[in-house]
Amino acid sequence: MESSLGSLSGGTIVRKVLSLWVGLVVLATSCEDDVTYVAAWEPPEAPLQLPPDRPGEVHLRLKNEGTATWKPGQVQLVPQGWTGGPLALSEQVKPGQVATFRGNVSAPAQPGMHTVRWTPQHQGTAFERAFETSVEVTCSNGAFCDGEERFADGRCVAGPPPCDDGAACTDDVCDPDKRTCQHIPSGACAVCMATCDPDCSGKLCGDDGCGGQCGTCPAGQACAQGVFECRPETQAGTCRNPLPLLASGTPLVGDHVIQGDTSHGLHQLVPSCNRTSTAVESVYTFTLTEKTGLEARVSGYDTVLHLRKQRGADGAADCLDNTAARTVACSDDSSPPGDYGSRISLALEPGTYFLIVDGFDSTQAGPFTLNVRFAANGCVPKCDGLYCGGSDGCGGNCGVCSGDESCVKGRCLANPCIPNCDGKECGDNGCGGQCGFCPNAELCVPATGTCETFAACDHLRPTCTPSCGASEFCGTDCACHPVSAQLPDLIVDEARLRDEVLFDTIFVTENSCAKVEECVEGIGERRVLRFSVEAVNQGSATLTVPPPSERPDLFTFSPCHGHYHFSGFATYALVDAEGRTVLAGRKQAYCMEDTQRVATGPDVPCSKKFTCDDQGIQRGWSDLYGNTLDCQWLDITDVPPGDYRLQVTLNPSRAFQETTLDNNTSSVPVTLPPR
Repeated sequence: MESSLGSLSGGTIVRKVLSLWVGLVVLATSCEDDVTYVAAWEPPEAPLQLPPDRPGEVHLRLKNEGTATWKPGQVQLVPQGWTGGPLALSEQVKPGQVATFRGNVSAPAQPGMHTVRWTPQHQGTAFERAFETSVEVTCSNGAFCDGEERFADGRCVAGPPPCDDGAACTDDVCDPDKRTCQHIPSGACAVCMATCDPDCSGKLCGDDGCGGQCGTCPAGQACAQGVFECRPETQAGTCRNPLPLLASGTPLVGDHVIQGDTSHGLHQLVPSCNRTSTAVESVYTFTLTEKTGLEARVSGYDTVLHLRKQRGADGAADCLDNTAARTVACSDDSSPPGDYGSRISLALEPGTYFLIVDGFDSTQAGPFTLNVRFAANGCVPKCDGLYCGGSDGCGGNCGVCSGDESCVKGRCLANPCIPNCDGKECGDNGCGGQCGFCPNAELCVPATGTCETFAACDHLRPTCTPSCGASEFCGTDCACHPVSAQLPDLIVDEARLRDEVLFDTIFVTENSCAKVEECVEGIGERRVLRFSVEAVNQGSATLTVPPPSERPDLFTFSPCHGHYHFSGFATYALVDAEGRTVLAGRKQAYCMEDTQRVATGPDVPCSKKFTCDDQGIQRGWSDLYGNTLDCQWLDITDVPPGDYRLQVTLNPSRAFQETTLDNNTSSVPVTLPPR
């Protein structure tokens, strides 16, 4: 008996098999058409770096958010505009999983930050979305203690050791993990380098002008540094003998003006908002019998204003207690009074207080004007940013101008005010207006009132014109530097960043500096995360900055503070566990100066050199931004509670060349509490 298959003709068999095959192909094609190839970008675990002008290995991650399984040889990641690649898969990646692509890519012979576009493809067909990432082209091998390699004469060459301070009497210690340097003096090694001749003529005590002291005072006495004399610790204006803020019988509520002078004062107290201050101070006292609002302003020099409260039977001991927790309020620079003046405003409970007029450093002393306003029922005057006019919210106003002045936009100006624009193309006319505005390609030089053009420098991808010599490299400042050049090196003091985090609630008005300078997201009560940042120059050279009169393109003028701040000195951010930025800091600019000497060695200057008027940071010195300063915070009002990291980056714009840029970022854990 023949089988049923055998009973069919050959043509019938071929047609049926062919039909079956076509059906399978159609089915496979239909399934293929139903699947999707969709990718989502996963941030790199570490910043991408490649050597210039030669291949380097790249690892990138994408999440499979489609319905198809990605297979090696079928799905790849292709760089656009760069040679090399593609980046390949080593294993299958199912939907919902994260894929790692690996491969070699050749970067151009141009050190700096580059943006590379990557296109995922399936069998040559691009996905709907491409992705961009930053890639740093650098000679650095990531080993800090080996020295930073430089791109000179078309190749990478070794630079000098980063922690060699050039002194034979110090032991140089390099920490490869933290990328920090330490210099330990031995034998008769000088602690620092005197850059001047000490002057102690006619001085019994106090600063010798070179960072040293002219003598010490006997027990029971302290140095009145302004006059270089030893005075009793119980003299008027000290914690043991404070001056009455108001004369006996003077009504408390209202405005009061006190004229004082710290020239003969003693240095016994350290303000919590400027822990490096060694300035002399004047101490005032007052007592409240009910809850009262206070606003106090002081001006006359670079002041610090702080307030302490008597908590026990010994008021002098409480006043002399320099523990930060003992301070009720502290201010270093505020507007009003503007410039380098200070202001505090808060509600106070009944008790005895000590109001202290202090200075930024030992050079700051002299006559001052202290304006104090007390308001009933704990009402806090709100005049932030206003010098005159407007309501303080407590039944008073924010200030009255003198008879020959009028209030214009919260500032007292001459009345009549005659604009002065003689010889000026731009800038302030002296009456709150402008003399003119510069074209887009030019900037106003405030010192001269002229519009000028400044050479543009792409600090992130610098080029030097003319080209650098064979033993030079093109720095991030678009200037040629010798490969062996000694350079500054900025790092963040991570311990201070970690230890000086605190949470605070501030009240922001429409005219406040915090609002004007965009340091907050809104007005009214704002919840802020305060922190201190200390920028340490651990390098072998001084960090110098041209003055604003020469390079206004590098600075921002602060009308609130009355002086120039360097733009882009630091950035702050709150990041989540995946490294994504949740909140970026909004502080716009900074005033770089020598705050304190933090290193020792015969080549570290003993004395302060740089100030807000002449900005820079010497080698072995630091610039400290305390957590009580305006805008030294992140506005966390709308950020959910939880665990984050506070991240600080110095010189993010790369405006000045450093030994290395690999150690400019530090981060510490922070936990935002429930609201």
